[in-house]
Amino acid sequence: MAKLLLLALLLTLVFSIIPMMIPFYAILLSTTPLGLMANKNLNEKYRAQIVEYSAMTPPWLEVMEKNGLIEKRIFKCTDSQIMSDNFDIKIRTAKDIIFKSETDSTLTLTLFYGGPNKTLTFNKKTGKIIDQNPNLSKLNKNQNYGRN
Repeated sequence: MAKLLLLALLLTLVFSIIPMMIPFYAILLSTTPLGLMANKNLNEKYRAQIVEYSAMTPPWLEVMEKNGLIEKRIFKCTDSQIMSDNFDIKIRTAKDIIFKSETDSTLTLTLFYGGPNKTLTFNKKTGKIIDQNPNLSKLNKNQNYGRN
C-alpha cells in the first residue's frame, strides 16, 4: 500500500508541474532563437520571420522594418488570414519568403511552398492583407460550371 501511495504522490506532483511549464516554455521561445522557425532578410529595408512563441498557438508571419538596431513590426499575419481558398497552405509549411514589390502604401510578398505559392499584398499603414493571388487551378475548374 505504501508503494502505491508513493507512486500516486509522485504522479500527482509530475502532473501538477506540467501545466506550469507552458508559461516557462513561452518565455523560453520568445527570448531565444528557439521560437524562430524562419528568418529571411528580404532586402536592406525589411526582414521577414516565421515565429512560434507558444506551444498553444500556431506560428505566424511577421515583417520587420529595419532601422539600425531598432526594428519595427510592419505587420503580422496568421494562418486564418491566408486560408481563404486552399486549406493546405499554412505559414508553418512555407519553404521560403520572397520579396516581390513595394509601393508607398503596400508591400507584396510570396510564400514559396514548391507547389502552389501564395502571393500576399499588405497595407503598410494598417497591416491588413489587401490582396491574395487566386489559386488558378481552382479558377479554371470553376469556370466550367454552368456551361453545357
